[in-house]
Amino acid sequence: MLSSFAFFVYLLIVLSLLWGRLWFFKVNAGTPRLAALMYDLAVAVQMILTAYFFFNVTDITKPALGICLLLYLFSLVLFWWAILTAKSLDFAFSNHVGSIVTTGPFGLFRHPFYVSYILAWTGSTLLFNSPLLWITLIYLIAFYTLSARKEESLILKSTQAEQYQHYQQHVGMFLPRIKKWKQSNSRP
Repeated sequence: MLSSFAFFVYLLIVLSLLWGRLWFFKVNAGTPRLAALMYDLAVAVQMILTAYFFFNVTDITKPALGICLLLYLFSLVLFWWAILTAKSLDFAFSNHVGSIVTTGPFGLFRHPFYVSYILAWTGSTLLFNSPLLWITLIYLIAFYTLSARKEESLILKSTQAEQYQHYQQHVGMFLPRIKKWKQSNSRP
């Protein structure tokens, strides 16, 4: 029962990510084709292997499944919260600087979409402990880190640099800065 629910949530994550990749994120001419292709391949490996393992691995422990399910649920909620907050964004490695979003989940993480993805892939990787899942997880985390740094370096060269530097000081890239967040939200 718990395994079926976890798979259902995982399926919602996959459908959400596919929807986002195809209809929400704009892929502009600045995105290197090889980077996008390698990213899509790593994501496909994660998605397909996880689905395969859900149907073929029988020795899943309840604690591991519970942790995975929590990561999946947090991932799904964070993804849709970011979608509702952002309205539209460029794809990773874009050369376009759009507006800076600092509200909602962007007030906790500068890159909530990447955090959402990392949580989902980490949940699957921890649950099934497959070497191929570990390899793709490491690749994807590196990809998200490089993408975030490139995106931020473009913003820091734009007219929004000062505003973004202030934002960087108060909001962590992939982890919330709880102390600074509490300070900024406790002011009258």
